[in-house]
Amino acid sequence: MNRCLPTPSLRAGDTVALVAPAGPVDPERIEGARRLLEARGLRVHLRPDAGARHGYLAGDDDRRWAELWDALSDPEVAAVWCLRGGYGTVRLLARLARRDPPARAKPVVGFSDNTALLWFVRSRWGWPAVHGPHPDPADPDGIDAVLGGLGFWGEPARPAARGLRLWNPGPWQPRHGPVEGGCLALVAALQGTPFAPRFGGCIAFLEDVAEPAYRIDRLLWQLGAAGAFEGCLGVVFGRPETFVPQAEDAAALEPLLEEFARQVPFPVLSGLPSGHCRPNLPLPLGARALLDPAEGRLAWIDPAVEP
Repeated sequence: MNRCLPTPSLRAGDTVALVAPAGPVDPERIEGARRLLEARGLRVHLRPDAGARHGYLAGDDDRRWAELWDALSDPEVAAVWCLRGGYGTVRLLARLARRDPPARAKPVVGFSDNTALLWFVRSRWGWPAVHGPHPDPADPDGIDAVLGGLGFWGEPARPAARGLRLWNPGPWQPRHGPVEGGCLALVAALQGTPFAPRFGGCIAFLEDVAEPAYRIDRLLWQLGAAGAFEGCLGVVFGRPETFVPQAEDAAALEPLLEEFARQVPFPVLSGLPSGHCRPNLPLPLGARALLDPAEGRLAWIDPAVEP
């Protein structure tokens, strides 16, 4: 696992590239995001075909690849921000793997399907990655939270959460390590590929949305069978109520998490408000954090970028 390369904070006048490597994005949402970022003093790098649609994708692979590589490799771009999730980012990983890392490291922001991209730039290139909201004009607070994590308002924010639920009481000692992870379905989908996440020496963060309880069970079983949790320092789940689509599935989820927690040799907590929820707390992946299971606390030591 590469450590995060030193990357400066975002400043007024910097250029942020908005990209759509996964599902199609409503043009009004794209334009609204552009206006909000420009109103905050940022320049926006945006292709005119960002609103393209090709079935369930934001244009065919060639279009999405050209847009993504242009943003990642442009030395004038200070940060790359994904416009939405959906599906499609995994289709671009093999092309990324054939390229050398661009000379300028820059933070990449997104979540959901873009978990795959965040993991790639972190594990292969050592770039900073922020698991946080896509730029939505209906959620200006989420946009400002991401900018805060990138140091735009001053000292980069170091997120912290208290009151997390501990599923296996231990006793456990506090532990330090980088946080890695994202959308559970994507982490599982990458197993068996050259891009499979591993959580040895890390605190794993996992969240999801609208998956029946049995699928959550299957995804966790797959990660365990694949060895993804070997050497893991602990698992912190997002908010369990977002994982499932209906109330009856929510009732089935609790014994599932209890069973998972009994079977693993590390602390398991839940309730971190990040991912498919609002507010969607931006998390600097790859940055060191303190996990205190007894206190139900996860607090970042290092920010995503340099102060």
